Amino acid sequence: MDAITITGLRLEARIGVTEQERSHPQSVLVSLHIDADLSRARATDDLADTVDYHQVVREIAELVRSSNVRLLEHLGEKIAGRISRMDGVSGVTVEIAKESPPVEEDVAAISVKVEKR
Repeated sequence: MDAITITGLRLEARIGVTEQERSHPQSVLVSLHIDADLSRARATDDLADTVDYHQVVREIAELVRSSNVRLLEHLGEKIAGRISRMDGVSGVTVEIAKESPPVEEDVAAISVKVEKR
């Protein structure tokens, strides 16, 4: 199976368990692995024959910026659900990380991975 990978899409999201956490946007990093049959696009060199990754990025950005969720797992599920319904997508893996999470130790990021097949 062919794939398209988008790595490190940095977006601002209102996310967190507490109201204080959700009171201001936080950076999240979104990465995707999209399973798709790219054989036709390889042969035709035509955007209409592939998954338009520009459209994928726009969809994710719109979804993340408009969300107000508590858990990374829920946001990852929403992203995976939307992208998995796009034409040509046969499966998607979404990894979403919260930078500088509110934990007691020094952690660069915490991430979750969600798969839709």
